[in-house]
Amino acid sequence: MTVTRARTLGFCPGVRRAVETAERAAARAAGSGSSGFVLGQIVHNPRVSARLAGLGMETIDDPDDASGRLAGATVVIRSHGAAPEVLERLRAAGADVVDATCPRVAANQKAAAAYAARGYLVVIAGDKGHGETLGVAGHAPGAVIVSSAAEAASAPTDRPLALIAQTTVSEAEYEAVRDALRSRRPDLIDVGGVCAASRERRAAVEELAGEVDAVVVVGGRNSANTRRLAELAASLGVPAWHVENAAEIPDELGRYERVGLSAGASTPDEDIDEAEARLLELGLAASRA
Repeated sequence: MTVTRARTLGFCPGVRRAVETAERAAARAAGSGSSGFVLGQIVHNPRVSARLAGLGMETIDDPDDASGRLAGATVVIRSHGAAPEVLERLRAAGADVVDATCPRVAANQKAAAAYAARGYLVVIAGDKGHGETLGVAGHAPGAVIVSSAAEAASAPTDRPLALIAQTTVSEAEYEAVRDALRSRRPDLIDVGGVCAASRERRAAVEELAGEVDAVVVVGGRNSANTRRLAELAASLGVPAWHVENAAEIPDELGRYERVGLSAGASTPDEDIDEAEARLLELGLAASRA
């Protein structure tokens, strides 16, 4: 078996920055003897979350989860960002807030706030319930999150619209929502916001799919960008697996001669290296059978 890695895979700059920020915050909290928290998973990857937990950082989903323990504590805002109301609650409770929001996400938050202030209804193309879309929506009171063109067809259009992307949606998803809205509001403001790193990883999977017999995409089960990479590979007619780690790679992959390996933007190098080693072991075992 030969294993070919996608030309771009694994940690993107925003994720790397967030993880390093959280690790520094953990060291500072430990050095001062104060408590350390991360508001949500810093990124959607279990290995990264476990590593931070080992450094003493407790994950909370809401400030109320640490009620009475926030005064003097360090709280890291995850890469997906948070709504202003949440940040205000943390600071009011006396927490030292460390913002690890991805710069691309922060730019979308700023744009959402600016258009909302000008009277636009902000529409966010992305996954409902995702931390990033909820955070962006929090910067634009009344914002609407739509996940498909069908949902966009029923979005309010009684005032000017500004459309902003969740950073990890595909261009096709975003364009479908945009076209559905523009058919109803030709004056729609197309803000964009799809992350270049997500775009690059999708392009790399498209290239890879034409060179291999199967594709394995490694990353957290709840990672939106990882899921989309696996869905993309499958849509290109290549057998594809989304695995969280090497242990989830099935034995049947040993029968493929050429396997492509990709990984989501929140997947650390260790997960990628272990997945490659597992694939090579399966290929070797199959050749001996």
